[in-house]
Amino acid sequence: MTGFGRGETEADGYLFRVEIKSVNHRYFNVNLRLPREFSHLENRLAGVLSSRVERGHLNLGLDVETAAGGGSRGPRLDREVLDGYLEIVESLEGLWNVRKGGVTVEALLGLPGVIAWEDEAIELDDASFLAGAESALEAALLGLIESRETEGRALESDLRDRLATIESWRAKIEERAPLREARERERLRAKIAELIGDLDEMLVERLEKEVVLLADRLDVAEELTRMAAHLELFGAELDADGAVGRKLTFILQEMLREANTIGSKANDPEMQQAAIEIKSEIEKMREQAENVE
Repeated sequence: MTGFGRGETEADGYLFRVEIKSVNHRYFNVNLRLPREFSHLENRLAGVLSSRVERGHLNLGLDVETAAGGGSRGPRLDREVLDGYLEIVESLEGLWNVRKGGVTVEALLGLPGVIAWEDEAIELDDASFLAGAESALEAALLGLIESRETEGRALESDLRDRLATIESWRAKIEERAPLREARERERLRAKIAELIGDLDEMLVERLEKEVVLLADRLDVAEELTRMAAHLELFGAELDADGAVGRKLTFILQEMLREANTIGSKANDPEMQQAAIEIKSEIEKMREQAENVE
């Protein structure tokens, strides 16, 4: 699910700023950007995130500067890089009419790496840094979760609409199934009579049993019942608190299994079309559910 959160806190004379961006991802994935001195604490902050967020690709940026502002960052001349450029200029003098005097200060300062933007060292131990970072992170997480919940409500509305659509197609199959079964039994009896003709009573009785067994193999009553149960369970999970995305994905897999079986057993154009419509809705719901928290 997508979302954004920003948090800020002041501690031990430093200002901590955290920004978190979240985009859709079926698993939890995180990318952190921390001050270089504290990069070894990435796993600690990633653990805080994973305890509050189950799914999504998260990008977290943490900036720290002195609370007084200013002076915490600034440009620095890298003399080693500059001397390297000057040596190259010296070696080129006299070639192709190159003159050292033609190289301006502005040109030198514009060369890659001559001027570096350097952060002032953060004079905090790990415990103090974590205290400030986690406080700002908590504020950012509140904003992130709130924005994800807003998107979640829109997704819930869409999923409920699709549930209703699937139920309407399921009901149409349930209504037509008995008619299809009676028609199929009659068709089979007529076909047998046409192919074989007059039969003794014992053989007729045996063939009747075979017709019943064949018709039973086309019966979709159990699949329709399980489909109804899955729809009810899916709706109940939407009402539940906490993370439900993985459960929804699993229920949709079971619903798709029933829809595939109904389609293969239908032997009826209208029922097969209804099964196709159900599978289409389920696939759309699976795409949504994979991003649900």
